[in-house]
Amino acid sequence: KTYITTNQNNNMLFTINRSNDCPYKMSFNRLMKKYKLVDQQVKRLSNGSDTNEDSSVITEDSSSIGEFSATSSRLLNIGEEDCMAGLRQYIAEEGIQMSEQRLFRFANFHHFDLEKAKDAVDENRNNAFLDLEMHGELRGQFVNKMLFPLPGLRIKKNNSQVIYTRPSRGNPEDDNMTNILQSLCYVMNDFSQTEQQCRDGIALVSNLEGFKHEHFDELEWRQFSIALQGTLVPTKVNSVLIVNAPSWFKQDVFKKMRSSMPAKFRRNIHFVSSDKLGDYLMEDYRAYLPHEIAHGYRSGSEIIEDYIDLKSYEDKQKKRALIV
Repeated sequence: KTYITTNQNNNMLFTINRSNDCPYKMSFNRLMKKYKLVDQQVKRLSNGSDTNEDSSVITEDSSSIGEFSATSSRLLNIGEEDCMAGLRQYIAEEGIQMSEQRLFRFANFHHFDLEKAKDAVDENRNNAFLDLEMHGELRGQFVNKMLFPLPGLRIKKNNSQVIYTRPSRGNPEDDNMTNILQSLCYVMNDFSQTEQQCRDGIALVSNLEGFKHEHFDELEWRQFSIALQGTLVPTKVNSVLIVNAPSWFKQDVFKKMRSSMPAKFRRNIHFVSSDKLGDYLMEDYRAYLPHEIAHGYRSGSEIIEDYIDLKSYEDKQKKRALIV
């Protein structure tokens, strides 16, 4: 028996109550269409109306992410330099406004394959998920503690920075996926601001303690899985550590979902007990984990409060710099 639930009363899974020209909705529709989710998505995203992906686009300057810093990174090799030079020439010819930081991010994500990177740059020139800011609903999503970063924590492999999730905090009756994906993309953007961060990628620690059948929606989890593969923003996810998973999730749900995952991504997913996190995380990892997980020392609320305050300030400073 496979435990799968869907909310039949929700006409729009991702963008409930959002207009068809909402930039997040258009970005999501474009990228999900590429991954062949469009047929089942249209009914749930359109709220009974035809979507018009080209009706409006955002024109926000991509440089709002901030000045690119590569001070701690190794020098580019010849192939990487050639790819970056090709991307600079491409955006100049096409009239695309994109920062050096963002160009490197796309190049690195696509292993410095120039043609793939050019296609990605073109496809994402109006991607609203690349220009998220810490305010409004996004702040509220972090406060509910479903997803937040663990600043300072790294994994042993690749030295990747870590994002923490607690899926059981979601209300199965609510449309949470909109804000969850935005918060995921916000932290991915934040952890991809330097060349070294782009190379290191990120890791996800997902605590499934308290997770029940009613929390699971197959389409929502598939969307989240695809987002972890870099479909919404170009950040490499090198490890996914699933902690305290109930037996039914691994035996029934994950067994079905894994068949649709690329082999490379699937190999990076590990089911571990909280006692075995030290096999994957850096020394002294307990000092960075929230105390709701075994051996964690920190208050999750304090981590989130500090992160929101810092990023709200930094986002305001970036806006002021653009005005000046």
